[in-house]
Amino acid sequence: MTIFFFFASVLLVSVIASILIAMAVLRAPFFDDIGPFSAGLLGVAACFLFAYAAFYMLDPDPISEFDAPVPLYIRTLPITGFSAMIWLPIYVTIFNRLRRKRIQP
Repeated sequence: MTIFFFFASVLLVSVIASILIAMAVLRAPFFDDIGPFSAGLLGVAACFLFAYAAFYMLDPDPISEFDAPVPLYIRTLPITGFSAMIWLPIYVTIFNRLRRKRIQP
């Protein structure tokens, strides 16, 4: 059950983060001022921060009694990096599709 919870939380957090941040970045009032490339990079950073905060709150990889005690904020970084393999392609795809719809009337 623990492995199921781990992969389910990674998948759910990745999908939610990428969709919400892509929509938020495109609706930002400064999007036209900084350009699509800079806004895309800002969105990648926001996705990372959102995923990190969500994994910090969920703690999908709890420490067992046999593991060395490592603080939660350090244990969350590898999970966030692993989830980037999921949320980064989703974010880029959604961001580019919404950006094209925004430019073309």
